[in-house]
Amino acid sequence: MVFIPPTPLSHLSILILITLLPFCLSFYLPDSNPLLSFDNQVREVHLYTDNHRRGMYLQMTHDGRVSGSDTQSLYSVLELKSVQPGQVVIKGQSTSLFLCVDGGGTLSGQSQYTEADCTFTELLLADGYTRFLSAHHGFPVSLAPKHSMDRHAIPFTRFLPLRNTLRLEGVSEQPASNQKYFNVDSDDPLGMGLNAVVSPHFSSNK
Repeated sequence: MVFIPPTPLSHLSILILITLLPFCLSFYLPDSNPLLSFDNQVREVHLYTDNHRRGMYLQMTHDGRVSGSDTQSLYSVLELKSVQPGQVVIKGQSTSLFLCVDGGGTLSGQSQYTEADCTFTELLLADGYTRFLSAHHGFPVSLAPKHSMDRHAIPFTRFLPLRNTLRLEGVSEQPASNQKYFNVDSDDPLGMGLNAVVSPHFSSNK
């Protein structure tokens, strides 16, 4: 067998490979997990919903309860992040909980993100409102009573994203003594005894 010594070109090729190797190893594709880099391209909004009688803002409290508030609060400040075309993840800013829906259509705030329960399809309606449907279960985000015949109809299932104008300074997380909530588990969830009708601009602090 005849040994052929490496040519100068071979040495040059080896040197180039050694030089570029660290750069090749450091190259990677960004992770699409919505838990990573959640602060990038996030919309900070209040989700307002209404029917012919009243309006309210969707909020999540630290205990994971999802309800409706008559006024904007720190609990109604939500962060919407697109995870893929037409699909979003919704997170409470003050609680760091993800808005999720289970196989029975029940909404809750969860500290752990699961793609099946916490990813929503965002549908823009002709009137400017938006509907959020569970990408896996098909249930809409809704503040209608659990036993309502209209739970999947338009009232309280369409939301108007309003830009957040609240500031952390001087704003308490504790609700005011006269704060009214919409509770889907209440005997009077719609607050029929209340005569106030809230417009989309109510408490917008503009």
